[in-house]
Amino acid sequence: MRTFHWVSGELTEVQRFINVPMRWCEQYPARERRELWIKAIDGPDVKLIVHSRFLPGRRGHDVDVLLFGDLPVGLFNHSTGDQINFLRTDPPLLWRRCDGAWIAGVTVACTTGFAVLSWPWLLVGVPLVVLRSALAVCARLLRCCSIRTKVDAALAVAARAAQPRPKLQRVK
Repeated sequence: MRTFHWVSGELTEVQRFINVPMRWCEQYPARERRELWIKAIDGPDVKLIVHSRFLPGRRGHDVDVLLFGDLPVGLFNHSTGDQINFLRTDPPLLWRRCDGAWIAGVTVACTTGFAVLSWPWLLVGVPLVVLRSALAVCARLLRCCSIRTKVDAALAVAARAAQPRPKLQRVK
């Protein structure tokens, strides 16, 4: 399993775009995306693309972005104290267009094969492809819930680390 990485720095540019899926199986839950350019503390500028309607940050804010592989999944804003879990606000879709195409294609192939070859075991493919799609949706849901809870825990750690410690002052 891939691990989480943090990108820390200052937001140098934030641009908002409207999503237009380019491929037939590509679907985004949010109708817009944001391109973030972050001037990293220990390196070059980093470009990140977030498919979300919400972004608690503007240019000039100090942020930490949590990455799962190459995908931004969380953001903590040190300037305002806000945080966002992108998987919680705009979760990825569980049912995809290609799942429906898969069911239709296998159903047509199985019924055509039964009609041409008269082999009754070909009809077993129809309930199996429906079961496969249901299992795929359940697996996507479990994976998303698992990552979502891990992102919440990582953002909580970042929020605790960002809290200023109370200083003892002498009062006369």
